[in-house]
Amino acid sequence: MSEQQHEYFVKASPPYTEERPSSLWRRLGEEWEYLSLMDWEWHNVKDTTVKTPPATEVLCSVTAERATELEADRQVFVRYWARYTNEQYWREGQSPTTVVRRRRSPEGKLDEVFRRNGSWGPTDAIFEFFDPRPSNPPYLVEITADDAEALLQELRGVTGATDL
Repeated sequence: MSEQQHEYFVKASPPYTEERPSSLWRRLGEEWEYLSLMDWEWHNVKDTTVKTPPATEVLCSVTAERATELEADRQVFVRYWARYTNEQYWREGQSPTTVVRRRRSPEGKLDEVFRRNGSWGPTDAIFEFFDPRPSNPPYLVEITADDAEALLQELRGVTGATDL
């Protein structure tokens, strides 16, 4: 008798894609687990506040090999933005003030800003940028992880700031 193998899936509802998904899931029979993008461990949904997997229409099947690649490349799940004080400063060609990032994990999302002291801390900048209600939101331009690393090297003189 052969041992049952996990089936793997990515959640890829816009703006996320199969290549840059928002989460990684696996199923063994009726048991669902997700890769936490907070602690980088697999969690059974029934043992967490998540409780259920996403709807099947937003899940895309991936091979075990692809799932292994995704699990090894943490950056694929993280979105980065250059943060400008406002859109006018960006249009005038002023430099960004810092970098913000978002990890959207099944158990919640973590929005962080790179602070002057060289550490990541919580931020509302991403929420404020996408929410039409704030009167003076920051202006964000999406960048790659490599661009974020280079920008933080330029702005703060640090290397490895985007390591997860």
